[in-house]
Amino acid sequence: MPVIHVSPENNPQAKYPLLEVNGCRFPCVFNEEIIRNIPDVDIRDDDVLLCGYMRSGTHWCFEVINMLLRKCDDTIPHPKEHFHLEQVFNEELAQYPSPRVLNGHMHFDRLPKAAIEKKVKVVYVLRDPRDIACSWYQLMGKYLRIRDRVEICPFADWLKLFVNGELAWGSWFDHVTNWEQAMANDHTSSILVVRFEDLVTQPVRQIERIDKFLNTKTDDTFRTRIAEKCNLDNMKQDKLAVTEKLNGRSVHYNQGKIGSWQNWFSGELSKYFNRVYDEKMKDSKFYDLYRKSEIVNTS
Repeated sequence: MPVIHVSPENNPQAKYPLLEVNGCRFPCVFNEEIIRNIPDVDIRDDDVLLCGYMRSGTHWCFEVINMLLRKCDDTIPHPKEHFHLEQVFNEELAQYPSPRVLNGHMHFDRLPKAAIEKKVKVVYVLRDPRDIACSWYQLMGKYLRIRDRVEICPFADWLKLFVNGELAWGSWFDHVTNWEQAMANDHTSSILVVRFEDLVTQPVRQIERIDKFLNTKTDDTFRTRIAEKCNLDNMKQDKLAVTEKLNGRSVHYNQGKIGSWQNWFSGELSKYFNRVYDEKMKDSKFYDLYRKSEIVNTS
């Protein structure tokens, strides 16, 4: 298995294992064979794909999309990971009935070939990369402490690994611009961008957008019920039986807040991040979404 190790610049003794396949990095617990077979995964015409960078809110959207497709606001009795293209063999995916919400954190051009050829509908979830970095840092801190009995590096060191694309799934900047390029080419009509921040502040409106995109034709009352059912506090309880847990608490349903990065970024880190953001995103149509010149609270 092609396992590599990455280390923070300031602490080369700390080594975080990753699986590297065809130049792409994944958590070391993933299966190399599954990764290599993604291009050949069988795709049905009525499949919906859900994609986004790690910690962007795909667990949340997985519930929403499934409820719209099934026209039922009951909790989905499966973890999202059972439909994860990067974690499940094609033969296992084939056992699930339609409609399926297949998902992953890959670039557009690493989707199954049939998904690209058939132009199946894709919901792409976008979130402030600073909040992603903080959410992921907290998650990995729990994993390392509880599972591996080691402490994670300081956040400033983690942020540099994140910004430089050294962690699983590589650079957030490359991820977003890769999907943006697909939208600019021949896949505009088959990709819907949903922002995590909009799901937090206007959930019913965003569910309406997804409903229209998927042509599921639900009404306002039903969409409001979905918004209530998919409230983070409700999902923490409803999904507890079928989600990964650490110390009895759900791993994937955390705070669901906007702007938590301000509790983690010093003024110096904020300026560092903005310099990189300006360089990487200057030509992106998403540039203005997450470019703030100053931090609100510095530490």
